[in-house]
Amino acid sequence: MLTRTAKQECNRRFDFTHYAGRIQEKNMFRLLKPLTLGLSVIGSVGVYSLTVAASASAFTLFDGSKAVGISDSDIGKEFTLNFDGSVDEKDVTGLLSEALFKFEGFKTVGNKTEALFDVKLTNTSSNGITSRSSALGFNVLNFDGTSLGSTLNLISVGNSSGSGNTQVEGLFTNDKSGSFPNQFGNIDVCFTQGNNCQGGANGGVNTGNTGNFKATLAFSGEVQTFALNNFGVRYQSIEGQTFAGASGTGRGTIDIGIPSESPRKVPEPTATTALLLIGFGTLRYGKKKPQTQIQTES
Repeated sequence: MLTRTAKQECNRRFDFTHYAGRIQEKNMFRLLKPLTLGLSVIGSVGVYSLTVAASASAFTLFDGSKAVGISDSDIGKEFTLNFDGSVDEKDVTGLLSEALFKFEGFKTVGNKTEALFDVKLTNTSSNGITSRSSALGFNVLNFDGTSLGSTLNLISVGNSSGSGNTQVEGLFTNDKSGSFPNQFGNIDVCFTQGNNCQGGANGGVNTGNTGNFKATLAFSGEVQTFALNNFGVRYQSIEGQTFAGASGTGRGTIDIGIPSESPRKVPEPTATTALLLIGFGTLRYGKKKPQTQIQTES
């Protein structure tokens, strides 16, 4: 049998070993706590970000991001058009524009429907090129929510502005039908300061500048969905490189931040939930685990 002194020595050594183990355990917990919480937060932010991305990008794209389907679920959403540039049917590096479209929703006017847009047009020409984006236009199509259809006729293009008519105000004040030059072809409507889509008078935006306009598309009857495609801009006053006062056109590609015709699906939050549970469990363990009581013999 152990003497009293020997028992005390054993208990002392056991107490020291247990104490050291508790210190190591606490240190591990201190390291595990921020790591677990960090993983939980990262998982939560990931799901939130995907949710926001999906919500902010509800438009449906077609034709290699050259056409966009629009419905009442897209009210308040935005998409960007990136325009290239060409002169005499030849691409010109640095001849560029950008337009930000925000869909403001539908408005019923008698037996007509208005679709409202707020548009910011920026001339982003570079590479030694300066120019003026003097008009912007596109075609309008039927859209059933999943696929594109035939041309959807606009009401009162080119007529006096007023409720129930296609119209524009701000940077541009004239809405016209016709075509853009440089072999671009016909468009259903263009917005310009000129008397037609071919010329832009002195209106538009010069390189490095942005202009705003509000465009209203008017349809006959009740319309809840439609699509836009064949986006184009008219360039004038092109200077730089080998150009001196030339004119041209540009075609637009749509960018809403996700692959065309493939809306991003928000994943099930299983992994994130697991991380959160681990984080909360770790915190609870650190706070509530009882201290081991050691009985020593006197």
